[in-house]
Amino acid sequence: MSSKVNFSFDSVLGVYYAGQIVSGTAELITERPKTIRSIYITVNGFVETRWQESVEKPGADGKLVKALETYTTTEIYYSSDKYVYGQSGGSQLELPQGKYVFPFQATIPPQAPTSFNGTHGQVKHEVTLTIDRAVRYNNIFKQCFTVILPNDLNAKPEHLQPLKRIEEKTFWWGSIFGGNKPMVMDVSTSYSAYVPGQKINFHIVLDNQADVQCQDVKVRLFKNVTYRGKAGDKEQLKTTEVRIADKHCGEVDKNNKAKFDEFLMVPPTTPTTMNERGPIRVSYTLRFIAKTFRLHGGGDLVVDFPLVIGTVPLHGSADDKGPGQKAEAQPNTNGSYQAMVAPTFQEDVCTEHFESNTYKPRYPVYILSGQPANANGARSPLPSLYPKTVDTLPAPPVNYTPNPVSPVANPSATVQKAPPYPVQAPAAVPAVGNNFEVLGFSIPPGYQPTASAPADASGNIGWK
Repeated sequence: MSSKVNFSFDSVLGVYYAGQIVSGTAELITERPKTIRSIYITVNGFVETRWQESVEKPGADGKLVKALETYTTTEIYYSSDKYVYGQSGGSQLELPQGKYVFPFQATIPPQAPTSFNGTHGQVKHEVTLTIDRAVRYNNIFKQCFTVILPNDLNAKPEHLQPLKRIEEKTFWWGSIFGGNKPMVMDVSTSYSAYVPGQKINFHIVLDNQADVQCQDVKVRLFKNVTYRGKAGDKEQLKTTEVRIADKHCGEVDKNNKAKFDEFLMVPPTTPTTMNERGPIRVSYTLRFIAKTFRLHGGGDLVVDFPLVIGTVPLHGSADDKGPGQKAEAQPNTNGSYQAMVAPTFQEDVCTEHFESNTYKPRYPVYILSGQPANANGARSPLPSLYPKTVDTLPAPPVNYTPNPVSPVANPSATVQKAPPYPVQAPAAVPAVGNNFEVLGFSIPPGYQPTASAPADASGNIGWK
């Protein structure tokens, strides 16, 4: 391609919180001159879901036939565009060969959802530079960036409550030999909400009174995603479940009892969705499994808990030693909780992606060692729940080839707002003078048509 664009964000790794200003530069490199109408940059965020399901519909003869039905949903959260050269529907311009740097800036809405890339849908935030060509197809260059909607776990006191349950299960295998004692599992955690990078300390007591062997005690964290789509007036939900963390504790023989005090690390992953009616909802399940032989009948002993993943950890959770051993958060001299270390931003652990979108969003990951971020009690650079726009000031532009100066705008030209998906620019408005266009082909000034053939006496044109 004779042109390429390098996007650069003022934020490290291109990660922003909802409510902040996304800003940066787009470096356009052209290897040869181009005839264009305009160049504009679009910053937008949207959600999209799409999948197909096999259904039965009445055919032409009235019999049911199988067909594929597509369910889809699209919602636009925000979109802003700016013409950096030329104007919408303007006349043809010459873009010389060289390197040009165009700055961009837009405000992310305070309630913009967190970036997500899944099997059947995506929440996408991106910057698009479009070169509106006069005759050829437009040149479109895109770059995704990550937006995180803050989810402070301290906002809900119920997140401090531990997860605790006792479940038991009997097996028909034991009844054959005159006994039918149960397998009892007692599980508990310190909290009901965590952040990526944090340890989920758990306590398990498995009292295997049954005459069956427990092959393995496993603890798994599952990511559940619910997609909402429509086919006509029919709305449908589709749910997927992906395992993102796994821990094997060990086996327990029959008529034995074992205790496990272990932890499960939360990987970089999407925070739990707070909007219950969104097209894409993310939730998590913490599952404790006592694995048994299928031959013994009855299946595995399973205990499930709903778990919340946030972006700001609970106060005092850095000192968590396990269920029943929680250390209370100690206030500092200012009366506020000790500051925690600022997070790093790491790519999503999941490998699923929506269609051709291979971009992996980055999510906050905390390294909690049990020590305050600053020994003197100073505030750490932890992002606030709603960061101020002044936190991300645009960087000064880089000096490259001077950008071309756009001609004076034609007051009669109608400027149309670019859609979130950049498409072909509107047809050009005829410019003043003899330079006009016919079916997209430019007629140069001073063009004289070929003289017509002489007409005969009857006034008709003679053809040979």
